[in-house]
Amino acid sequence: MKKRDPRFTSKRGSALLTTIILVGVLSAIMTSILKYSVSEMRMNHRHKLRTQANNTAEAVVEYGFAQLSHTFDNKTTVGSNTFALGGAGALSIPASSSLSSNVRYADIKVFVSTVPNSSLIYIDPTEPDNLFDPLKGRFVRAFDVNLYGSATVTDPNGGPDISSYVSQRFQVRDSPLFSHAIFYNLDLDLHPGPNMDISGPVHSNLDIRVAPYNYLKFHGTVSTANNILHQYEHLSTSRSGHVYFPDDTGSLLSMKVGSTWKDSKMGTGSISDDFRSYASNRWKGDVQTHVHGITDYKPVAFANYEPDDPSTTSYDPVNSGRAIIEPPLHPIHSEYNPEIESQKMSNKAGLYFKWDTTSKTVYAYKKDGAAVDISHLENSLWEYKHDTLYDRRRGDWITTVDIHTGKLKQLIESPDTTDNTKHIGGYDSSSDWNGVIYLESYSTDSDLIANAKLNMSGIRLLGGETDVSGEGVPSRGTDPGMSFVTNNVLYIQGHFNADGVSSANSSDQPDIGEVPVAIMGDTVTFLSESWNDNNTILEPSAVTTEVSAAVVSGIRPPNVQGDNSYSGGAHNFARYLESWSGKTSYLRGSMVCLYEAEVDFSKWSTSYYNPPNRGYGFNNLFKNGTFPPGTPLIRTYRRDNFREMTASEFSTTTSGL
Repeated sequence: MKKRDPRFTSKRGSALLTTIILVGVLSAIMTSILKYSVSEMRMNHRHKLRTQANNTAEAVVEYGFAQLSHTFDNKTTVGSNTFALGGAGALSIPASSSLSSNVRYADIKVFVSTVPNSSLIYIDPTEPDNLFDPLKGRFVRAFDVNLYGSATVTDPNGGPDISSYVSQRFQVRDSPLFSHAIFYNLDLDLHPGPNMDISGPVHSNLDIRVAPYNYLKFHGTVSTANNILHQYEHLSTSRSGHVYFPDDTGSLLSMKVGSTWKDSKMGTGSISDDFRSYASNRWKGDVQTHVHGITDYKPVAFANYEPDDPSTTSYDPVNSGRAIIEPPLHPIHSEYNPEIESQKMSNKAGLYFKWDTTSKTVYAYKKDGAAVDISHLENSLWEYKHDTLYDRRRGDWITTVDIHTGKLKQLIESPDTTDNTKHIGGYDSSSDWNGVIYLESYSTDSDLIANAKLNMSGIRLLGGETDVSGEGVPSRGTDPGMSFVTNNVLYIQGHFNADGVSSANSSDQPDIGEVPVAIMGDTVTFLSESWNDNNTILEPSAVTTEVSAAVVSGIRPPNVQGDNSYSGGAHNFARYLESWSGKTSYLRGSMVCLYEAEVDFSKWSTSYYNPPNRGYGFNNLFKNGTFPPGTPLIRTYRRDNFREMTASEFSTTTSGL
C-alpha cells in the first residue's frame, strides 16, 4: 500500500482554506452591495417623493395664478381682501382627480396676500434683473400679490410623509397706453421707402411685418404676442433693406445676417422655436415674441381682436378695441359690461358733446348728464359746415362740425360769467372740467348705409397753435392737458399743440409750455397749415406742419376679403390729403391702432396725396411719465421670486391670510 505524499495533502488544505476565505470575502462584498443598493433605492424613492411634493406645490401655485389672472383680466379694481379664505373670491385648489393618488388632498393649501394699492414705478433698464423685462425703460402703475402653496405626499412603502412649501410673486402692471411710440392691436406693418428711425418702445398683439426699401432702425424695445417677419404686409417680399434692433448696449444689429433673415422663421419656411435663444443672445431682451412669453397687451375686460374669418361670406372681425371710443351703453343693453364701460373715454368725459349728423345743432353736457348751454357759442366754439371739405380718400364731400380749441381754452381756463361770449352756460370749469372731451356723433337717418357712415360727416379740430393769441389747447387743474375723443372721423388742421417752429428735435422734444394731449377717432387725418376748403384740386400743396399729440385711430387692414389691398403700414398711419413733396409732417407723440375703422373704411393708396417727410417721434413727455388726462391703461403681469419655504416660515407667513 502506497503512502500519500504529504505535500499533496498540504496543498489541498491550503486550497480549501483559500476558497473558504474567498467565499467569505465575496459574501461580505455582496452583502455590502445589496445593502448599498437597497439604501440607494430608498434614497431614490424618497427623492422621487420629494420631487413629487415640490411639483405638486408648484402646480397648486400655478393653478392659483390662473385664477388671479382671470380676476385681474376682468376687474379694473380689486379689493384688498378679495382673495381672503372663506370669501367669495377665495382661490380653489385643483380637483383631486387631477392629482396622484398618494397626494394628501386634505393638506393642500393655497394662500394669497392682500391686494395693495398700486404705485407708479420705473422699470430701470440698467438693472440686470430687468434685462428681459418687456416694459423696461417705462413707467407703470404696479402692485405685488404673493401666492403661497403647499402639498404633502404619502410614502406607499410606509415611510414618513413629505411636504413642500413654495411661494412666488405676481406683479400686476397697468401701463399707460401712450408709453409706446407705436402700439398696434392688429398686425403692425412697416415697409417705408425712405430711411426710417423709430425711437421708443414698439408693440403689436399680432405679427410685426417689416420690409423696408432702404433701412428701418428701431432704437427701443420691440415686442409682439405673435411673430416678427420679414414680409410686405400679406405678401412675400424681395426688399432687401436692413432692419436694425438695439442690444443692451444700444448698438444696432441687423436682422439680416449674410443672406438669411433671422426673423421668427430663422431662414426656414416655418416659425422656428430657435428664434427664442437667437434673439435673446443677439439683442439681449430688446426683441421678444410669443416664444419669449410675450402675451396680448389690452385694457381690462376687453376681448382680443380677431381678424375677419375669410371662410365666411360676411365681414365679421371681433373689433373689440373700438369700444374705447364708443358712446356709453345703457345698463339694460345686452352688451353692457361695467368694466368696459368704466374705461370708455365717453364715460370719463367732463365735457360731452352730442351731434345728430342729420341736423345742424350740437348739444353739450356735464359728466353727470346735466345739459349746459353752448348755443350762444356757435361760430366761435363750434361751427356746422355742410359739405365743406372734399376728402378724396373717402371720395365725397364731408359735412363737419369744427371745434376751435383756442376758444375752448379761453372758456375753460379763464371763463367770464358776466360776458355771454366767454363762458359755457351752466358749466363750472373749476369743478366740472377734467381734461377729457367726448363728441358723440349719431344718425337718425333711415338709410342704413348713410347711418353707418354718419352721413359722410367728420369732426375737425383747429386753432390749436400754441404761440398765436386766441389759439392753443385747454389745460386746467392737477391733470394737465386734454384728450379729445369722438366715434366719428377726426380731422386735425394746422399746427396743433405746437408752436409751428420746427427744429432738429421737433419729433420728440416738447415746446416750452406744451401740455400732454391725446386725439382719438374712428380715423385721424392731418391737414396742413395751408389747407383751404375752397381749394378742391387734386393734391393741394401742403406746408411743413407740427402736431404734438398721442393719436388713437383705426385702420383698414390689408387684403380685406381677399381684395389684395394694402393698409399702407404704420408709416402711413397718419392720413393725408395733400401734396407734401419736400415738406415735413412733424408728429410728436404716440401712434396707437386699437381697432379697425368702421365709419371710414376707405382703401389706402397714394393716388390722392404725396407723402411728407416724416418727422414722427415719441414725445419726451410720455417717455418721462406725463400723459394726457384719462389715458387708457393696458394690463400685463410679471412673475418672479419663486422660492421654497420651510414649514415654520410658511406657517408664520400665511397665518394672517
